[in-house]
Amino acid sequence: MAGSIVILTETEDIHAYAVSEALSLKGRPPVLWHTSDFPSASVETFHFQGRQLEAVIEGSDFTIVPEDVSVVWRRRPSHVIPESILHPADQAFAETECSVFRRSALSVLADGAFWVNSPDAANRASRKILQHKLALEVGLSVPDTIYTNDPQKIRGFIRSHHGTAVYKPFRGVAWRTPDRSWVPFTSEVSEATLVEADLLQLVPGIYQELLPKSYEIRVTVMGRQVFAAKILSQETASGKLDWRKSYGELRMEPIELPAEVSSRCLKLMARLDLVFGCFDFVVTPAKEYYFLEVNEMGQFLFVERFTDLPLLDAFSDFLISGRPDFVWEPSAHPISYSEVEARAHSFAEEMSRCHISSPEAVSRE
Repeated sequence: MAGSIVILTETEDIHAYAVSEALSLKGRPPVLWHTSDFPSASVETFHFQGRQLEAVIEGSDFTIVPEDVSVVWRRRPSHVIPESILHPADQAFAETECSVFRRSALSVLADGAFWVNSPDAANRASRKILQHKLALEVGLSVPDTIYTNDPQKIRGFIRSHHGTAVYKPFRGVAWRTPDRSWVPFTSEVSEATLVEADLLQLVPGIYQELLPKSYEIRVTVMGRQVFAAKILSQETASGKLDWRKSYGELRMEPIELPAEVSSRCLKLMARLDLVFGCFDFVVTPAKEYYFLEVNEMGQFLFVERFTDLPLLDAFSDFLISGRPDFVWEPSAHPISYSEVEARAHSFAEEMSRCHISSPEAVSRE
């Protein structure tokens, strides 16, 4: 008998709920582990007795026994420290302890299961400079890029690229105040727009040459299955630099990725130990393919909505297969996102009333 599929998620995560609906329709309902309930509404125990480890995760509506788990989708692991309970002086200590505990816990939890992606692989893939190095080693072209906090080198880099470049943060996570929120996007910078040198030095950044674009490509890889979508970002008014700013006017369409680019994506996945990833490419007017990054837990449902690529059905089959060499075989009646979207949103609303919301529960592509 197949073991359980566990999805690490948080409230407002429509991807997790849509995949849960699809898996249920396929006869494999998963366990939804709302990780943001930890520590105030769930308990996690790892007990070493002699040479044996007993691990139990207990939430308000589930219990996970790791030995019974065959597949883990590490979708949105998080935790939330209740500010109303702890003294402000103790908040940082509790935050550190929960972070270290959770990282340690996930490193041994269900270590015989198929992970999408494993904590170690996710950590490895998050290292942008390493990603860049390995992408070059597998033969992908990458824009001229400098990773630095040296104001003089930043200015020199911009001058060497005709006075303009783009800036990207190392981690594109939104932050909030009680009345506002910010989401970092790729931004064009020049020497004139740079702030004081001492501020630049305090925050390392990614500075990259501004490539001419014909269009962009989003590549979603599951095991050995590669799906590609052409993003017509240069048709938009607001998304020429960063297409994420232009959802209301964006057009996308399926595209066949050149075999050598597809092969190099799979090689990079192998070098990073990933079994799932979302790649972003720029294609220049000269038909050159430039790799920007691979997100080990990127979004894919919006790609299906724009293109009708069968990503939800394929990803659900991928989890059921539990295989790193997965290749999707279409069924007679594939499950589409449009089929489960309303139920997923309804479920999200229900879960938001029952579980703790993460302060970082924002859209991340």
